[in-house]
Amino acid sequence: MKRIKGYKTVLCLGLAAVLSAGTAITALADATPEEMARLDDNQMEYDEVFNLIKYKYGPIKSAYAQVESSISGSEDILLETSLVADDLMRTAQDLEDSMEGMSPEAKASVRAQISALKSQASATRNTLFFSNQQINSSRDYASRTLDRTTNGLTWQVESLMNQYQQLLSQRQIAAKAVELSQRARDLQVQMESQGMAVSADVLSASAQLSSAQDQLKSLDDGIETLRETLCSFAGVSPGGDMQIGAVPAADAAAVSSIDITGDLEKAVNNNYNVIAMRSGGSSQSLVEQQLVKSTTAKKNKMRDTEYTENQVRSNVQTLYDDILEKKALYDSASTAWQSAQNTWNAVQVQRQTGMLSDVQYLQQELAYLQAKSQMECADLNLQQSMRSYGWAVKGVEVTAE
Repeated sequence: MKRIKGYKTVLCLGLAAVLSAGTAITALADATPEEMARLDDNQMEYDEVFNLIKYKYGPIKSAYAQVESSISGSEDILLETSLVADDLMRTAQDLEDSMEGMSPEAKASVRAQISALKSQASATRNTLFFSNQQINSSRDYASRTLDRTTNGLTWQVESLMNQYQQLLSQRQIAAKAVELSQRARDLQVQMESQGMAVSADVLSASAQLSSAQDQLKSLDDGIETLRETLCSFAGVSPGGDMQIGAVPAADAAAVSSIDITGDLEKAVNNNYNVIAMRSGGSSQSLVEQQLVKSTTAKKNKMRDTEYTENQVRSNVQTLYDDILEKKALYDSASTAWQSAQNTWNAVQVQRQTGMLSDVQYLQQELAYLQAKSQMECADLNLQQSMRSYGWAVKGVEVTAE
């Protein structure tokens, strides 16, 4: 668990160097008393993630304060950033260690986070000097860069909140499976005492109970790990009583109105890497600016810019395709959920008339909870897919799974 805590600190700093390529969303220069009161209410709500990171998360809060006080304070940010690359690979391993017991869907999302961390480790090493030039160029430029960084972190934290809620949903199934396994084991013990079952039946039921308990514990450990990470972004102690708010439901109806053709060009025009390559601005040294004046250099620059633009288009297209895939799964889960509700209503009638034993009722309840969780997770997966797409269109460097 100590290593996971280390991950929380370096994750933000590492992403600061890499995700600064996103397009800034206008943030409050100074939070009002009312806004700060909301940030201090011990509730981490989905719609306040950006401001929580900006005003409450230590490294980012410190970075903003340093820019406000003096541009020289950026040296502290760069010093911290220089330590990030070595830690990012270790934090990726920490996340891999925490995946045991997660569902395949949750593992796929966490693997995407791991892939992003490893890519960011490499990018951080390559862009440190460039970041130094950027941050020291001007106070306003540094502020915009930090806003872009916070946008990238907001996408990451939203994804973690989504995974947290999915694990909570899956925990309902695991807890009910433990209850069912306990009842089944107790029944086998009772039947053995009456000569109606053999020891092998009891041992088999006990093994199933142990397996169910292990799965529940693994989920609880994963939930606690994610909760600690989220608490760190909100600037509170993991041991406190911080409440993690719910993720909004997916707007499934909005999928059909997505303008993928227009969004591809918006994403290209908003992408900070593309903007920098097109303008040949402050990201280039004086020597590089002189070199691009030559015909060969200009051709190379145009080729590199076009390649980067096509990469952005390809990534956003992949994100859009993922939305369509998640929408199909959402529709399928919705149909199954409606059927499960009808079945569950019939089960209540059977229960009242004494047609079901306790174990049979628990089996039906488990099936009901499984359909419910599948619907909830399908909704959360679609919501996250749409959010990732939206962030990419705004210019944030979103990694397509």
